[in-house]
Amino acid sequence: MPVSYLSSPAYYRDEVPIEDKAQDKKDIEAIKQYFPGMRCQLRIKRMIIWMILAESMLILSTRLGAFLHEFIGHGFSATLFGGRFESFRLTLFAGGEAKISGNFGEMASVCIGLGGIVINLVTGFLVLILLQKRKASFSLTLFGLFLAGVSILSQIQYMILGAYYRYGDPACLMEYPRVLFISWTWGLLMLAYFAWYIMRLFFQLQDASFPIPNLLTRAMLSCLILGLPVFLYSGLYHCAKIPLGSTAAIHEARIQAEKEAARIKAETGSEKAIDEIRRDLEPYPILPLILAIYLLTTILAFFSPAQSQRERDFPLVPVSYIHCFTWIILSGVVLSCIAFLWGV
Repeated sequence: MPVSYLSSPAYYRDEVPIEDKAQDKKDIEAIKQYFPGMRCQLRIKRMIIWMILAESMLILSTRLGAFLHEFIGHGFSATLFGGRFESFRLTLFAGGEAKISGNFGEMASVCIGLGGIVINLVTGFLVLILLQKRKASFSLTLFGLFLAGVSILSQIQYMILGAYYRYGDPACLMEYPRVLFISWTWGLLMLAYFAWYIMRLFFQLQDASFPIPNLLTRAMLSCLILGLPVFLYSGLYHCAKIPLGSTAAIHEARIQAEKEAARIKAETGSEKAIDEIRRDLEPYPILPLILAIYLLTTILAFFSPAQSQRERDFPLVPVSYIHCFTWIILSGVVLSCIAFLWGV
């Protein structure tokens, strides 16, 4: 029988933290049962903490991924093949750049060019394995999901767009058109699987802290704790006005098509406008297909946890703002160092 705490005035005071005062889990469950207002306040507090942690971890995971991509993937790989790693730089919210020099053979150039993508993919796979094998705190679990998502999904997307438009790091495979074709076609399949898998883990983590049976409420919660931080980070990225390699591939393809259209019009004297010729020359846009894959896999992952037994016990989101301050300070220090070192 649950114990009633209606006669205990201490639990009416908001300043008394329930989790710190109640030593027995049965007492906590009894409090939640007899004081639904406190349960609602606890959910709101957890939502706020989750969103703050998500935004901070997005910044840290993307900056860590960019560092590994440029410093180890390109710079360190160049030194392994006898080249010189001159310098590298990071941006606040976009990618980075590594400057290398040396006389590299054909295979060495391919290894150096794809080194950044490979190191990010390996990092993401290792993080996913650790998340499945090791039980960590909520903060480390959420950060691991963001790091795995950034490392795997962004690099598969970069490989797809770069191979399709023949731009950026995948352009080192220009001499191997079949490999380029396989890279973006199979990349679409890999993107679909890992997007579904990572989002499924995210929704399982969400359901552990917010077991909400109503689908509409659950979807609105997902938009708040994940969609809002991603939307905010996207705004910061667009304010920086520094394109990522994957999005720059689309822009570069349009520029090349415009140049070719202008040349064709000048040589042939075509009556068509340059924009009309450019649209005929441009490759079929593949970005809408990628966005559709993200949308469909997210929807599939959203319904997966509700219909299947959880594969593991996920930790609950903390109810202390100390975790938020720690991750906010870490992300602030990283951004400050980037701004101080590279002035961006």
